[in-house]
Amino acid sequence: MRDIMRILFLISGNNVPSSRFRILNYLPYLRKSGIEYTVLASYPEKYDHIRWLGYRLSFLLKYFIRYLHFLYASLKRFDIVFIERELFDHKNCHLELLFTGRFSKTVLDIDDAIFLRYPEKFRVLAEKVNLLIVGNQNLFEEARKHNDKAQLLPTSVITSKYPVKDYSVPQSDKPIIGWTGLDINILNLNLITNALKRLAEKHKFLLCIISETPDPILNLSLTNVDVRHIAWNQETEYQDLAAFDIGIMPLEDDEWSRFKCGLKLLQYMALGIPAVASPVGVNAEIIEQEQNGFLASTEEEWYEILQHLLITPELRESVGLRGRKTVEEKFDVAKNSLLMKQYLEQVIDGSVK
Repeated sequence: MRDIMRILFLISGNNVPSSRFRILNYLPYLRKSGIEYTVLASYPEKYDHIRWLGYRLSFLLKYFIRYLHFLYASLKRFDIVFIERELFDHKNCHLELLFTGRFSKTVLDIDDAIFLRYPEKFRVLAEKVNLLIVGNQNLFEEARKHNDKAQLLPTSVITSKYPVKDYSVPQSDKPIIGWTGLDINILNLNLITNALKRLAEKHKFLLCIISETPDPILNLSLTNVDVRHIAWNQETEYQDLAAFDIGIMPLEDDEWSRFKCGLKLLQYMALGIPAVASPVGVNAEIIEQEQNGFLASTEEEWYEILQHLLITPELRESVGLRGRKTVEEKFDVAKNSLLMKQYLEQVIDGSVK
């Protein structure tokens, strides 16, 4: 009989998307399967800083906290140390190597192209860990160059937490086109501002942007578009998203974007609303055109697709519900937790293939 598996998860922060969707969402399912775990998060969160300390001192504090985490882990018995993404957004990998050197079973999980930012750091870590888990096929192909034991675990959502759009309720005469994401990604909306302005000349709609702050919206040219900002709040996230009628994900076709995992696209689809996205990276794999969503490349394509969805509620319903089914079948945490558990067991057994 297998002993209880004990895992130490080192995460970027409780509010960081990669931590939430790649690690934290899986924990209840791992617990139910008998796995014990400890979660230690960066403080401050990996991409954050304490204002009165400044960036430099905040980084030193993060480093000190992580070193305390290493000392704590050294005094405990963990079967696996699981590093989410990387410990620091920095080329240095000294602390990561302390963990991989101290513990015989280590896992690295990535959901972005960190090898583009710090290629040497990624190479060293990828070759050191027992297992490299990645969020999509493009990442998998790159990961296999450095670790032949790389495995694919699609970024997923807890589908049951997303309320399905109730299409039996009379539709508003002012549908909501929605976008959610990090502040730094709001500028991707510049790719479709002309299409949105053209739409606003003919149709009533509200553009709802959910992000940490409204500041980047000021850099968008949306003079005649009715825009509402909602501050992202983990407590109200699902409720806020549920107000959308159409979800959008314009994305610059660059090297970094081609490795992204399509999280916001999956969130829209989980709500049972139609999603419109740029055909970049995994987006083109998730969406089957006009079946479970829409792909748009040019301004004219964005305009035509959004216009058709605005004036055709029954199309929104049919495509949106098929999108929900796609997420339930392929991108649901409850199902993919079995894959996560399998990978962890293979690390323990030394049988990762």
